[in-house]
Amino acid sequence: MKTIGIQIKSTSAILVVLEKNYNGIISQTSESAKFDIQDPNNSDQIKQFRDQINAAFDSIKPTKIGIMARNANAKGDRSPSPVSFKLEGIIQLYDKVNVEFVWPQTLAANFKKKPKISSAKLKYQEDAFDVAYYLI
Repeated sequence: MKTIGIQIKSTSAILVVLEKNYNGIISQTSESAKFDIQDPNNSDQIKQFRDQINAAFDSIKPTKIGIMARNANAKGDRSPSPVSFKLEGIIQLYDKVNVEFVWPQTLAANFKKKPKISSAKLKYQEDAFDVAYYLI
């Protein structure tokens, strides 16, 4: 079983892939990646982002995909980038596996009851790792 957790930050989508083997051991795979877009107004780059992310999903063959939910109504420093919603929409269009949203509050409540036994390989992957861990 494989799950993909995604965190969208500004113009990047951070993917963490977790795999659970038949013994129930969860590990982060080397398929984890970061996809960036330099110019969100360039349609060729948007199409390239779509093609790269879909190709990654197709090669990973996940059971579940989750995105860290963000508050669209947040103001100031906490407000998400408009580009991030474009990337989120592109990811949601993947039609081979349902893409679900996971709220940070849901993760916190879940990990309070059932603590994680591992963490992300790299610090910047932590939120995406948490989503994938929750889904697995």
